[in-house]
Amino acid sequence: MVIAACSSTPSAPPLTDPKEILTQAVVSLNTVKTLEFTGTFTGSIAAAQLGNFDLSTITMSGSLDIPNKKAKFNVDAPTLLGTKVDALLLDQTAYLKIAGPFAAVAHVQSDKYTKTTIPASSDNPTDVAKTVNDVKAALDKLPTPPVKDADEKCGDLDCYHVTLKLSAADLKTLDSTSTLNGDVTVDIWSRKIDYRPAKIVFGVTTTDLGTFSMTMEIKYDVSVSVDAPPADQVVTP
Repeated sequence: MVIAACSSTPSAPPLTDPKEILTQAVVSLNTVKTLEFTGTFTGSIAAAQLGNFDLSTITMSGSLDIPNKKAKFNVDAPTLLGTKVDALLLDQTAYLKIAGPFAAVAHVQSDKYTKTTIPASSDNPTDVAKTVNDVKAALDKLPTPPVKDADEKCGDLDCYHVTLKLSAADLKTLDSTSTLNGDVTVDIWSRKIDYRPAKIVFGVTTTDLGTFSMTMEIKYDVSVSVDAPPADQVVTP
């Protein structure tokens, strides 16, 4: 029993305030080394002059290695005009390949990776105090405060569940330029053991664009492999 108690992972202090749960979920990301995520979609979206697009076949995935400054991101959207996006980041070098008609919009070749250099950022993401203040300030501006729902399981871990609901009027209050004619709901499940977000669901219901949602699931402390594409698959603008 003593051995089992010593080997178990201690849980973070319990939280009840939904704003504090969201704040700690954001702050917890400062200690993340590696992660991977997957995204799925439901519903359809109405695009002006292009018709309705079924989002249920679209998938998204990505992974991040923060210490080694590596990341990759993929989107496969067969019903969105056959669009497929592959993006890689190795330190300050980015590679982007887009298959489908959106390649011309992004000014990249559809059959090769376009190589670019990303300027170094001067931001300090490990400034926890600033992160806490920024998150709390943003939450205080919400016209409708977040709500804590019943705790749930995220896989085999216990999670908090917090919901944010924003109406069209709320969005207009936050951003006077907002033209979204509908409601946005964000559900966030964060792990009780360390507050890290495990699942996020974005839901949108509008009269103009339709009803759709995106579910993102996140895993941490995973093995991440990101390599530059072969030289014959790369072009430089």
